[in-house]
Amino acid sequence: MISLTKEAADQVRASAEQSGAGNMALRIAARVNQAGMMEFGMGFDDERSNDAIVESWGVTLLVNAESAPMLDDVTIDFSEVNPGEHRFIFMKASAQGCGSGGCGSGGCGSGGCGS
Repeated sequence: MISLTKEAADQVRASAEQSGAGNMALRIAARVNQAGMMEFGMGFDDERSNDAIVESWGVTLLVNAESAPMLDDVTIDFSEVNPGEHRFIFMKASAQGCGSGGCGSGGCGSGGCGS
């Protein structure tokens, strides 16, 4: 199942505190776009009845049933991709870094995990 690195968990906790979402979990979603590319997203949310719940470095992650197969063996890291530019990076163990997205790429408005 999905997991966070320590660096990603630290950033999620800091973002939750900044946005007032300290009591919420982090929802992770995945889908395949029209071009056949995997897209990832995340934001703070409340638990729903069909969610898988995963704990990683003290952060509660929520994954719905549709996204779960695409997020299997995915690790989310938070790292510097260019000097002074940090992003959340989604890495699939079997693909060794299949892509990135989510908050670091501008995909999180309010309530998200921006840095």
